[in-house]
Parts: sequence; structure tokens; C-alpha cells
Amino acid sequence: MDKYQLLFVLNIPFVIFGLLKALMAYRTRSLDRLTFGLRVLFWIAVFLLLIFAHSIYDYLFRHGLTDSSPLSLPDVVLATGMMLCLSLCVRLYAKTDAMDKRLSDLHEKLSIMTSENES
Repeated sequence: MDKYQLLFVLNIPFVIFGLLKALMAYRTRSLDRLTFGLRVLFWIAVFLLLIFAHSIYDYLFRHGLTDSSPLSLPDVVLATGMMLCLSLCVRLYAKTDAMDKRLSDLHEKLSIMTSENES
């Protein structure tokens, strides 16, 4: 198996998971349309970069824009690790955003209850 194919096979589950996670968040109304569109666009861009990784490297090498060696096995492992970290960061951001919204809602309800009790 070619190293670029291995890179694709190891990282495509992260892309699929990111797309499905964005779709589920949109359906449960925790994402608005713009955020959903941006997340889908991001994961599609990652997918396309994975598909065309070999072509991009060949283009850069032919035009003298890189002097690096072709993809090696440690590069594949590193790229997969970076993809894992990226997907974890997106997940943590989504959870933090949801908790922030919930905390704001609870604060608003508490303020309303407090003002009602004082009057």
C-alpha cells in the first residue's frame, strides 16, 4: 500500500466523524446554519487535501517550492496524530460552547427568579 493511501485510510474516519458530528449538532439545533456550513466546508477541505496530497506534493516539488523528501511512514503517523488532535480540539470547542450557552441560560433564569422574588 502506498503511503499516501495509508494516510488517506487512517485519516478518513476523522473526516467522516467530523461531518457526522456537525450534522448531528445541526439537527439538534446546537449549531446555527453558518457554523454548520463552516464546519462542513472545513471537513470537506481536509478530505480534499487528503485525496490530493500526492498531487500537491508533486506540484510543489516540480515547481521548486519544496525540497523535502516524499512522504515517509513517520510522516503518516505524525499527520494522523495531528488529525486526531484537530478533531479533539473541535470537539472540545463544541462542548465548551454548549456549556457556555447553558451557563448563560441558567444565569438568565436565575436573574429572573431573583428579580421576581424581590418584588
